[in-house]
Amino acid sequence: MTSVSKSDLPFTLKKKLNVVGEIMKINLDHFSTGYSGKEILHDLTFEVSSPGIYVVLGKNGAGKTTLFRSMTGLLKPYSGTIRYNDVELEKSDVKIAYLGHRDSIPTGLSVENALKFFARVEGVPDESINDVIERFGLKKFLGQSYLNLSQGQRRRVSLAKSLLGEKELMILDEPTSGLDPKISSEIRELMKQESKDRIILYSSHNLYEATDIGSEVIAISEGKILYAGEMSGLSAGHYRIGIRGAGIEDVTSNYTKDGKYYVFDLKSQDEAADLVSRLTSSGAKLYEVRDISNTLERFYDESKE
Repeated sequence: MTSVSKSDLPFTLKKKLNVVGEIMKINLDHFSTGYSGKEILHDLTFEVSSPGIYVVLGKNGAGKTTLFRSMTGLLKPYSGTIRYNDVELEKSDVKIAYLGHRDSIPTGLSVENALKFFARVEGVPDESINDVIERFGLKKFLGQSYLNLSQGQRRRVSLAKSLLGEKELMILDEPTSGLDPKISSEIRELMKQESKDRIILYSSHNLYEATDIGSEVIAISEGKILYAGEMSGLSAGHYRIGIRGAGIEDVTSNYTKDGKYYVFDLKSQDEAADLVSRLTSSGAKLYEVRDISNTLERFYDESKE
């Protein structure tokens, strides 16, 4: 497993994509910040300069949410800078869509009225509402109260709301947290489509999810960058997932049991994705899919040596 020392900074993550129009650039230069004088992020330096999905990967408490709050201007730096298109954050006019852990939509509104309300706040025309309704498949929910929607449906509405008025950057803080695997997969597919003409920063502590949605990763621990580069650098070799669900025995017998989990030893994340697809299409109900190969634990341990 590759570890990264300070001598390897700065990190530059780029993808070769055929995109028409101006390409946005994000640059963090020796950025540190925290809360009430306590430093949480330490001397972060990296650059992202091509459209696509970049996964910010780390265990709970690693500093992912603090990083995202900083990138939206909610937290001020102790030192260093954040620049968008070579302009410091405070002076930048970049349009950012931010989705945190909690949805920020009034529960008493219908989906249609909620979108209209936020469109007025954003100062965007009705055409923008129609656009996100189409992109996120919301037409059949328009008359329903937001309060009565399922978690997955609420998350679709929140993502649509965040994209009213075209945004150059999306920052998504564990957007599939609490959702079942099928809905989570649908959300990731929507984000893959949205990433064709913008940068998406997507945080997760789940390696299976991270490898399903992105090919580039920024791995952080205790507020420091341990690795930035291709996802394969983290998950090369042995790959083990645990699936909690029902009806799995009816589809395959190539597993071992570990408590509530059906454990599968695989060669790659692609093989894992194929397995999940085969199980769901064959009628199995999946409640949770997680990486249990301890890839992140090994990576963190080796980086500290």
